[in-house]
Amino acid sequence: MKTILFAWERGGGLGHIANLTRFAAVLKRHDIRPVFVLKQPETMQMLDADAKAIQAPPWPEDKSSNSAPRSTATMHDQLVSAGLADEQGLRSMLRAWDDILATTAPDLVVADYAPAASLMVRKRIPLIVTGNGFTAPPGDMKRFPLLHRVTPPRWNEDQTLQTVNHVLQSLGRPALEHLSQIFAGDAQIVLTFPVLDPYDLQRTNFLAGPLLNGSPLESRPDANDVFAYLSQGVLPRLPFDIVQTLLPFASRLVISAPGMHREQSDMLVRHGARLFSRYLPLSETLASSRLVIHFGGGGLAAHAIATGVPQLIFATHIEQLLNGLQIETAGLGKVVDSFTPKIDVAQSLENALADDGLRQQAAYAGRAHREMLTTMKPLETFEVTALKLLGL
Repeated sequence: MKTILFAWERGGGLGHIANLTRFAAVLKRHDIRPVFVLKQPETMQMLDADAKAIQAPPWPEDKSSNSAPRSTATMHDQLVSAGLADEQGLRSMLRAWDDILATTAPDLVVADYAPAASLMVRKRIPLIVTGNGFTAPPGDMKRFPLLHRVTPPRWNEDQTLQTVNHVLQSLGRPALEHLSQIFAGDAQIVLTFPVLDPYDLQRTNFLAGPLLNGSPLESRPDANDVFAYLSQGVLPRLPFDIVQTLLPFASRLVISAPGMHREQSDMLVRHGARLFSRYLPLSETLASSRLVIHFGGGGLAAHAIATGVPQLIFATHIEQLLNGLQIETAGLGKVVDSFTPKIDVAQSLENALADDGLRQQAAYAGRAHREMLTTMKPLETFEVTALKLLGL
């Protein structure tokens, strides 16, 4: 029996675990033992996954109570903000991963936004790096490119590379030529559409395509619902009252809101909203929707693109904002930076609903992306790649 370690360290949301558990399920018939090492192992229960999970070693940022300067200008800046250039913290984290690898003895590691695991596994155990366009940058870039121009890069990439290599060499691990090699692996499986890939211009390998929750259906011409997916972890961070924003449209609302406060959900229901405390099947739900409102998660964004339904994204961090900007640039929706002062969120919602041109463009893109999905087989790509690296 072969052992595969599935690792997740950075980022939030259930998408990381959902993808890893689907990969593990594909390999069940090959007599594979999965081991999950996760940032939030307790969330495995929400997916009814029949496997135990180990706590992933925390990044220095996650253990610190200080409010040091942070930057999202490049992936390098984001990793330094999380503690990549903290020599002592990085060494401690990598040693913890070394102990996990020694204990679990995996024959293959699958890393979804797990840079520290990737560093310790590289050239030691076969490694598949996976994720969406944002979390799996190309591993052959000499430098990480700018992701936005709101602020310039804060830290020097050459200095960080020296620090990382000093730590790696002290642990007997091979040095990096470029920091992007953290994401290279023996294979990289990127789970998104080109339109959602912030590294589309730098990427040389083909995308595997998104792992969707069911086959996308075409948006119905008479679709009138407004579907809102309000993920539990984001609601408390919004700087505006989303319930008051949604109330004028309550009679058309279909809401998936696991973890919403009782008083908020009761108010929406009293005004006519159909509210569910569970995750709804996306294919049918999106096909009945004239607009989908969400926080910019890559999985839902990809499914909405393939369905052909316009999107209104309330972004609360850089990955969500980048997804929203990509969608807006393609004419498939609108993005609202939730922390932009004096933004009229309700007016943005009303404008998106009334925009027939937006709906037509989304429908056209939906047909193109459903055709694209006929040749994109991410689960098959993973299975073939994993079995090859396992020698099976």
